[in-house]
Amino acid sequence: MAMTIRCMRTGFTLIELLVVMAIMGLLGTISVGGYRAMQRGMEDRGAMQNVNQFIRSAYRRAQIDRQPVVIYFWNELLREETENEQRIVVGRAVAVRRSGRISEADGQYLCDEFGDLRFMRLTKDEGDELEDDVAASGSTQKGNGMYLYRMRAGAGDSGFKRSAVSQTTKLMSRQEPLITAGGRGEIEMYAFVVTDGTEGQWRTGDAYGFEFAEIQLPHNYIFGSSDGPKSTSNPIADVGTIRFKVSGNSGSGADNGFDGSNTIDVSNLRPDESGELRAQKVATSESPTKKL
Repeated sequence: MAMTIRCMRTGFTLIELLVVMAIMGLLGTISVGGYRAMQRGMEDRGAMQNVNQFIRSAYRRAQIDRQPVVIYFWNELLREETENEQRIVVGRAVAVRRSGRISEADGQYLCDEFGDLRFMRLTKDEGDELEDDVAASGSTQKGNGMYLYRMRAGAGDSGFKRSAVSQTTKLMSRQEPLITAGGRGEIEMYAFVVTDGTEGQWRTGDAYGFEFAEIQLPHNYIFGSSDGPKSTSNPIADVGTIRFKVSGNSGSGADNGFDGSNTIDVSNLRPDESGELRAQKVATSESPTKKL
């Protein structure tokens, strides 16, 4: 009686193993790509959420304080490109509230409308014994300074301008008659003193303000649609401004109160086919008057 013997195969051929590995690799690539796309979408939404909240808060501040507010946007280079590392650029912005007006810019000394250098010259010419208005007293040490932002809105001159200043420099003091109590009392005069060599950009009549909020985007998220600065010789690139004005009807429920555009584009620097970083638009910020 003939017997038939069948051999049971217990393994896989090399071709079958290669096919399985190829399928697994393809699935892994798809899942990693999908995860990266999801992660990038979350980063984009997070950046835009912060920008929208920042602009909306500045708009509400102008309405509450009844003072003009300007948001200055710029991109700043943190690291240049090298053979092993890509450059890093970040978008930055500050919200500045109007605080006063320069009544006279005299060299590095900036007086506001309540402390006029011209007044000091007139009184000095009258023969009063005053401190030398050039040899100012007071502290200009680190930790005692701040940024003074110029809020000039003239045509072609509305860009980002600021000066580092000392805020407690006394120009002079003088004795004035006291009307009610008799005798004489001391009146001290103070001024902002520019400490970074930018005094030439100030003119009499310029409005100035101080920042009350700032924002920095994640690495290689920038404002605008350009590729951003590329060299430390010019590491800052101005992008634009948003100006919130105060009018007679711009109360808490108003849907106006801004001057010109009230939105800003946000882009991300991503490698193109050649590996060069190129700006790709993420989204445009929402209007601060949009109903939530």
